[in-house]
Amino acid sequence: MSDISRAEATWDTIDIAQVRAVAWLSVAPVGTDIWQSFSAGVGPSHFVASLLATRRPGDALAGAALVCGDMQSERAFFEHTPHVTFRSVDGYDLSQASLDRYTPDAIAWTPHKVDCNDLVLPAAAYDLVVASHGAHHVRALANFFAQARQSLQPGGLLYMYEWIGPTYLQIPRRNRVVATALLLALFPRRRTRRTHMGRVKGLRYMQDPPHSFDPSEACNSLELYREYRRNFDPIAEYRHGGLSYPMFEGIAQNFAQDQPRTRKRLELVVKIEKWLTEKKVIHPLFVVAVGQRTP
Repeated sequence: MSDISRAEATWDTIDIAQVRAVAWLSVAPVGTDIWQSFSAGVGPSHFVASLLATRRPGDALAGAALVCGDMQSERAFFEHTPHVTFRSVDGYDLSQASLDRYTPDAIAWTPHKVDCNDLVLPAAAYDLVVASHGAHHVRALANFFAQARQSLQPGGLLYMYEWIGPTYLQIPRRNRVVATALLLALFPRRRTRRTHMGRVKGLRYMQDPPHSFDPSEACNSLELYREYRRNFDPIAEYRHGGLSYPMFEGIAQNFAQDQPRTRKRLELVVKIEKWLTEKKVIHPLFVVAVGQRTP
């Protein structure tokens, strides 16, 4: 079986609800920090819509979602958006099963089953292109971002939220050392650090080895931000996740986030991460960004 076929099989059969239930982004202080740091508290979709309202005014906008899966993170940018109205959206993904899981609301939806390594997009067709948690599955990133760029109308925007750490979701050594120390200090109970797969995060384990992921997972991620910047000028961006991802991914379901003591510890991790990222002690692992085409 080829790598692409293996990746397609993974996403055709994955229990996506379980993946989201244990994901680090379900830790409330992490999400709050993203909203505040990237979009001044209004949220990424509202922020992007407000930018589009001044650049692409009208009530018949067209959008595209790249490597979009079931559209759960993308749909907020197109459905019932403030300031602008999208009439049509094209979705591009390798997994037909994932595309079939999406039920559109208030937009004309056209799914395209395609290997996004071979992406070909119509020229000057879209007002907004969204790549959310999917572009890091693409190896041919030069073509991917070049296609996204030429598919935008003048004044159009690209929004992305992507992994920019090492390939196959591996954790840089300094990030791992600090994350391990904080986990053991703030959350010493093994049951709190036990993942949904039964592994306990700590000195011996922080992340699965590369061969355990589907072969498209962060397959060329170190090139992702570089290729993005070759084609887009950032309007706003926030790089983060250097500690919160390795610490909380897979164990988010264990935290009693309604308890003040637990909430304060989670917030402390975010504060330490921001400070160490600014001091360049740890490497940010994700970027949330909105950009315009380079001249």
